[in-house]
Amino acid sequence: MPGRDDSQDSTRRVKDAIVAVQRITNSRRLDVLRAQRSGVPLSLVATGVLYQVVEWGPLRAATLAARSRMQPAALSRQLGILQREGYIERLPDPTDGRGAVVRATAHGRAIHQRIQSADDELFAAQLARWDAGELDRLAELLERLVTDLRAPTPAPVPEEEPTIP
Repeated sequence: MPGRDDSQDSTRRVKDAIVAVQRITNSRRLDVLRAQRSGVPLSLVATGVLYQVVEWGPLRAATLAARSRMQPAALSRQLGILQREGYIERLPDPTDGRGAVVRATAHGRAIHQRIQSADDELFAAQLARWDAGELDRLAELLERLVTDLRAPTPAPVPEEEPTIP
């Protein structure tokens, strides 16, 4: 089938680029730069948990674990760090007194904003050579990619079986 190899090659290039971006954004080097720039010595994992609490909280730890894709024990360690620093607080669940919810404190929201600002500055510096049109196009394509990747995976199209003469 003409073009199939080109399509597979392009698909592989996209996948490889996504993996490279994940490695870069999750790297210890970037983690250190973010901490230096923001003045907040939180790990990438703790920063991610704080982000979820600020954006979606207050919420139960089980819901937070699912959203963060973390095991409960690992999440518990991160919540302990965030609580000791005064970034989050645990409160009785208003819908079920037996449970608790986690929410960001005013200090935690301010810290989250400092981290986000540092991330924005770092990213802007890396993309400084891109013009506005290129950035807009990239944003459109990435948003489309995210939408498509979140959609249910379509069933594979069966290849035609050769007919035997």
